[in-house]
Amino acid sequence: MRVAPPLPLNRDWAVVPARFMFDRQRRAPRVDDGVVTAFRDGQVTLRSNRRVEGFTNAVQEHGYQGIRHGDLVIHSMDGFAGAIGVSDSDGKASPVVHCYRPREGTDPRYYAYLLRDLALRGFVSSLAKGIRERSTAFDAEMFRSLVLPRPGPAEQRAIADYLDTETARIDALIARKRRMIELLEERLGVAIEHEFNVLRDRCSIGPIVALCSLVLDCVNKTAPTVDEETGYRMIRTSNVRAGRVLLDDLYNVDEATYRTWTRRGRPRRGDVLLTREAPVGEVGVLDTDDPVFLGQRLMMYRATEGISDPSYLAFALRSGQVQKQMKLLGSGSLHEHLRVGDCSKFRVPLAPLEEQRTVVERIERTRSTCEGAAKLLTRQLELLLEHRRALVTTAVMGELAVAELAA
Repeated sequence: MRVAPPLPLNRDWAVVPARFMFDRQRRAPRVDDGVVTAFRDGQVTLRSNRRVEGFTNAVQEHGYQGIRHGDLVIHSMDGFAGAIGVSDSDGKASPVVHCYRPREGTDPRYYAYLLRDLALRGFVSSLAKGIRERSTAFDAEMFRSLVLPRPGPAEQRAIADYLDTETARIDALIARKRRMIELLEERLGVAIEHEFNVLRDRCSIGPIVALCSLVLDCVNKTAPTVDEETGYRMIRTSNVRAGRVLLDDLYNVDEATYRTWTRRGRPRRGDVLLTREAPVGEVGVLDTDDPVFLGQRLMMYRATEGISDPSYLAFALRSGQVQKQMKLLGSGSLHEHLRVGDCSKFRVPLAPLEEQRTVVERIERTRSTCEGAAKLLTRQLELLLEHRRALVTTAVMGELAVAELAA
């Protein structure tokens, strides 16, 4: 059965089944081959060229196949998310990957751009047989059945050359914007570090519980969630980032679950949350009185009435002094984590109230400046990514006169 994606806008182009343009390869891997991975950003390269952590490595490597430089490579499980590209390396890959050599007159770079564009616009997901993410199985048979645009060889090459140049230029801009956001985050970290180093040198140091009227933990269980909106929501570790508790992606639970999980106390506005794992050491101040509760691997600190501002607690937990303590305490046998008991052992400067206020005011001024600039940069990033996607779409579908643009 042939599967037809959206037709090209250039009506002069032919449309041809993929099996007439590519030959599937099933090479035996060589002894010295490294593992090649198809990443979701479209790069297909040796793992050693990017990163080696975070992967599940096979012991026997049954079914592994040889990959060669210039192969069109498709990850059957992650292809829907863009894990499609031309390999820049020789190596080997798991059976979940399938690879192809182009026939004469076929530029694999053009088809990598085309297929990724179709995937990111939802076409591959529309072929899914299941309802869960990664149930699409963009397998070899599905690829062979696709009916794809076929510009002439020179035009394929011109489009691929043009997109190589333009996307590289846009990607460089994106990388610079992201680095600028990182530098703003580092600037805030430097401000926090400076203030607490000064406090350390002239204030007494004591346990963090001296600044808390209540410390709560969540046991390592998963609360049952529901799909419908109930008004009762669970905060997860992923919701706690960079001094904030993000409230736009919380899971719903029913009222009975909420009551059970808040018997010892419920979070309220101003409480400081800390992630004990996944990752260790993210901190945020809760900014709602809505009915929420702690999910797995979270600690909650409630400031005493005598503390100037919960932000003082949060900044103390984000300071280098306490983060170092977390690293020393949080060395698990399999992965980094903090035990509940460890989270009461952190030692922080016990500054007088007036000095706490001054510290918080200075750090907040820096944070306001950094977050304002980061917001502008984030919007610029979004526009660049939209422009990149639109550029690829118009080029691979024949809407751009690439030869004229390149001239």
